[in-house]
Amino acid sequence: MRSRLVVCALAIAGALVPVAHAQVRALRPADAALLSRPPTYEERIAEQVAARLTHLHPEVRCGPLGSAVGPRILGITLFDTRGPAGYFLMRPQMCTDLAAFRASPAAYDPRACADSACIDRAADAATALATVSHESYHLLGYRNEAQVECYGMQSIWFVAERLGASVDLAQAVASFYATRIYPLRRTQTPTYWSPQCRSGGRYDLRPTLDRWPS
Repeated sequence: MRSRLVVCALAIAGALVPVAHAQVRALRPADAALLSRPPTYEERIAEQVAARLTHLHPEVRCGPLGSAVGPRILGITLFDTRGPAGYFLMRPQMCTDLAAFRASPAAYDPRACADSACIDRAADAATALATVSHESYHLLGYRNEAQVECYGMQSIWFVAERLGASVDLAQAVASFYATRIYPLRRTQTPTYWSPQCRSGGRYDLRPTLDRWPS
C-alpha cells in the first residue's frame, strides 16, 4: 500500500528475493471487474515495468482502491493466506503521470526546475514512479511498509530508465525523491519511514555501492 505525502514545492536488482510466478486472483468483487477488462495503455506501461522489476507477470489496474482505503493511499497490493494476489491497483492519476513521464522524461527533470510549478510536476512524476516500484516489492511478498518504501525508492531509477529516461536523469529523479520527498515521511507518514533506509543501512539493497539511492 502506498500513501501520498503532502509535498511543499520549495521545501521539499540484484537483491530481489526469488519468487515463483504469482497466480493472479481477485480478492474482492470490484477487483474482479477491473481485472476482467483489458489493460489500458497506461496500465500496460505499469505492468511492463513491474514485470521487469519483479520477474513476475503481474496485472496492474488503475481505478477505485475500495471504500476502506483512505484518500491519501495511492496504490494497494492485496494479500491472502497464500501471499500477494499477483496484481496491484493504483489511483488513476498515477497511471496518467506514468504515461506523461514516458512521453517526455526530460520534462520532469528536477534539476531544470526554476519555480514551484516545475517542482510540483517533478514531484508528481517521481511519486508515480515510486508507487509502481513500491507495489512491485509488495508483489514479491514484502509486507513491512517502511522496508517496502525503502526498497521501492532504491528502484525509482530502474522504473525511470524503463520509461525512457537516461541513466543520468533516472538517478537524478531517484535522488530528488530521496532528498526532498522521502524525509517528509518521517513526520507525515511515519509507518513508511525508517532510520535504516540510508546508505549502509539495513534496508540498503546495494551496500557495496556508494551511489545511494540508485
